Amino acid sequence: MNSISLNKSILHQKRQELDFLHHFHGLGYDLIDLSAIEQFDWTKLSEDDLGLMNDRHKWQHEGSLYALRSDWTNAIVRYRQKYQLHSETIAYSGPVYTQSSEKHQYGLETFTGDIQKQMAVLKQMVAYIKESLDLPLSVAVISHNTLLKNLLSEEDLSDELTRKYIKERNRDALKAKLGAEHPIIALMAQPAAKQSSYVKEHMPHLKRHIEEMTQWEAILNEENITYVYGDMLALPSQSYYKGISIQLYAEDTVEPIASGGQYSSPSNAFGIGLNI
Repeated sequence: MNSISLNKSILHQKRQELDFLHHFHGLGYDLIDLSAIEQFDWTKLSEDDLGLMNDRHKWQHEGSLYALRSDWTNAIVRYRQKYQLHSETIAYSGPVYTQSSEKHQYGLETFTGDIQKQMAVLKQMVAYIKESLDLPLSVAVISHNTLLKNLLSEEDLSDELTRKYIKERNRDALKAKLGAEHPIIALMAQPAAKQSSYVKEHMPHLKRHIEEMTQWEAILNEENITYVYGDMLALPSQSYYKGISIQLYAEDTVEPIASGGQYSSPSNAFGIGLNI
């Protein structure tokens, strides 16, 4: 890449970032900008902090633990609790660093248990992707991060091999590991399109979760996304997700362009991040 095209690329990225912040500030979002270096107290690490720690670049200095920001939602939740920030909706932009990658993210968070307000945030992000970024969305995947918690023991859910087999949809390997009579084996045998009806019929204690997924599917169908479907066997992409989680894919992409979900902060909240 020559210097002229590199300059244009940098300017385009900075304009796009400012456009995102201006756009959502105009919709009533408060803006937040945090240091990329976070300081932790080992004795006060939350379960979510611990869940993210293995993927962080971290070091110790004079008795304190420091890490590069690996996740915006976790950083914002910690900041809100520390400084008693009362903003209901927040927009942000900036880098995140993991052990294997660096990404630039734009994102939205809403700190409310009102499902209609959470859905409004999702719709605003979808509209921004389609209209401001001019990216048609071809697939939306919806899951509920308590489904597997109800089907698997805590030990099985945390087992790396079990998680690997679920991610790969490797039914034979799971059958050998969990037993042929395990309910997840029967669920995995169903075609994807019939899994939700199977859960409603054979696992009535999970019916409420399926109905919640159906609500969110309807919202995304209204946004004219080409293919929207529920995934009964999705593993949480982040440890802090407690309910609905969503992944959005643009045309011809393997990795989601945006992902998010419901979590506790400690009350109900919803966030979605866009990877640039």
